[in-house]
Order: sequence, then C-alpha cells, then structure tokens
Amino acid sequence: MIRRIIILLITAALLLSFTACNRGGKKRDTGNLFDVSEPEPGDIYAEIKFLGYDEVVIFKLFPELAPQAVEEFSTRAERGYYDRKNIHRVIQNYIIQGGSVNFDGSDGNVESGELFPIETSPNARNFYGALCLVADSRGQNYVQFFVVTNKNPVDIDAEIEIAEGLLKGEQGTLNEDAKNRIQSNLDIMKAIPQNIKEQYLARGGVPEFDGLVSVFGQLVSGGDVLDAIAGVLVAAGNEEDDKQDIRSKPVEEIIIERITIVRIPLEEDEPEETTSPPRRGGAQTTTTTASEEIPPATEPQISNTDLLELPPVLDFENNTEPELGAEIQPEPTPEPELENDGG
Repeated sequence: MIRRIIILLITAALLLSFTACNRGGKKRDTGNLFDVSEPEPGDIYAEIKFLGYDEVVIFKLFPELAPQAVEEFSTRAERGYYDRKNIHRVIQNYIIQGGSVNFDGSDGNVESGELFPIETSPNARNFYGALCLVADSRGQNYVQFFVVTNKNPVDIDAEIEIAEGLLKGEQGTLNEDAKNRIQSNLDIMKAIPQNIKEQYLARGGVPEFDGLVSVFGQLVSGGDVLDAIAGVLVAAGNEEDDKQDIRSKPVEEIIIERITIVRIPLEEDEPEETTSPPRRGGAQTTTTTASEEIPPATEPQISNTDLLELPPVLDFENNTEPELGAEIQPEPTPEPELENDGG
C-alpha cells in the first residue's frame, strides 16, 4: 500500500501544473489506436540504433496528429543531433528517456533556446511503445524524448477505486497538496472512454500522461531491444528522482548510435531511387526520395525537466472517439517501473 501511495503521488505530481491543450480539426484514422505495422505511401518512420544492440528500434511517426513534434524531432535527427546522446533515465515498467543536451536531463534541455507547444489527440495515447516529447509545466516541448515501456495491463477502473480509497481513507495522513494531486489524477482517469480503457488493459502503458504530452510515434519493431534497455541495472544519480527515492540512472551508459528518418514516398511522387519500408528484422533501412518534405498535416493537430513536469489535460468530453474495430491489433502484454530524474 505504501508503494501504491508513492506511485500515485508521483504520477499525480505530473498532472497538477498543467492546463488543457488540445487542437481541433478533422480526425483521421491514424495514430496508435490503429494498426501501425504496415507502411503506406506518405508514412514517416524513425529508426533508432543503440550501441551494443544489433536490432534497430522502429517507430511510426504521426505528422497528422503532432506535426510540429514530428518536424522538430525529424529535423534534429536528420542533422545528427541525437547521435551519441544517451538514455539518461530508465524507470522500470514506466519509461526510458534521452536526448538531453547535457546528457543528464539537467539544464540544457532546449538545444537552441526555443520551446514549442505540445500537441494532443484522442487518437494518440500513451500505450506501451509510445514515442513522446518531454515537456515542462507550461505545456512546452523540449528536444528530449521518452518511450513508454510499461507492458503490464493497466486496469483504469481499479486505479480509480484505489485513488478514491486513498482520498477517503488517508485523509488524516495526506496534506492538501497530495490530496489535490491525487484528485487531479483521478479526474483524468475518469475522463478516459471505455474503449481506451480496454486498450490499456490489453496493451499496457501510462494513461496518466494522456493529454499532457505530445505522443508523436508508436513502436512497430524492435521491442526486444526496448525491453532490454528498460530492464537495465539502475542506481542513484538523478537528482530529482533521488528525492523520491527512485533509482533511474543506468549503471552502464546507453548510447544512441544514430536515428535515421525514413520517408515512404507518396504514390504520385517519382522517387529518384527505389525505396524500401523499414524491415522488422532490425536491419537498417535508408531512403532517398524525390520529396524530402513531411506530408502536409491536415490537423493542427520530463530538465531538470522530466516526467515530473508535464503539460495540458485533454478535454476528452468534447472529443468523439473513433470506433475501434477488427483492424486494431492489441500488442501482447507479457509480464515485463518509475523513476524520475532531474530531467
């Protein structure tokens, strides 16, 4: 129970400072609620190669849902910004985080000083394998990214009962700030539609982040590598996480060798060279196309900054959710935890 209280307080702390941020517009059948495994014309992929791992980790990106996040991440990746950067934060059954300018998540999260707003969508959720940008309490993105690594089923209704029980049974031990944080967490979980609850139960993830971060990609290949990194030995050394008695600094460095952006040409494009979609075997795929432009977006959609400083709450009540059909292929949920850092 003590651990449950700590986890709820930590995750709830991510939510209190954020304001709602959601952009309207036409919804498309894209994003990680749907089958993202088959490449189609116009798709964009990010292939992350880690030193010491043969297989490449591949993510499909969502320019229709988070156009600026995709552009900022892709542009930096293509000019080599992430090359030789590290994964400085690993929290088991939670997230891995990297891309920090200073390699530790502390000052220098913004490469050249610019911040840009988060982008959210009911079609992009924090399921296992979600690729997201790190943001601050004002709802502004940094160049750091994180990947959701919790594969355990998440029973949101059970989490709601636990939070309600804490608020009712721990009134004498919780201070006002803790109560507010848990209540904020509770409000977000209660707003999650039933079909999304079912997906979290089947696929795992961190639903507390929905509407608070830019989910701009989803894992499609290389899960074994992701799981191996998520399970590395960690120790103290991340100042902010240490304050919460969370160990999150990898004992041995995890280095990003390179990130390659792969663009599948639109059908009307005439590619200069034959291109191939990302392969599931982990072999790196590079592409040259006639157009190096990101497909036009039809919708405008944690640092010491880390997952403890996040942004906006999505107003689920004002968004109609897509109907989930047979095309959704929930990922298996093997039995595969959280720590935060000063960044």
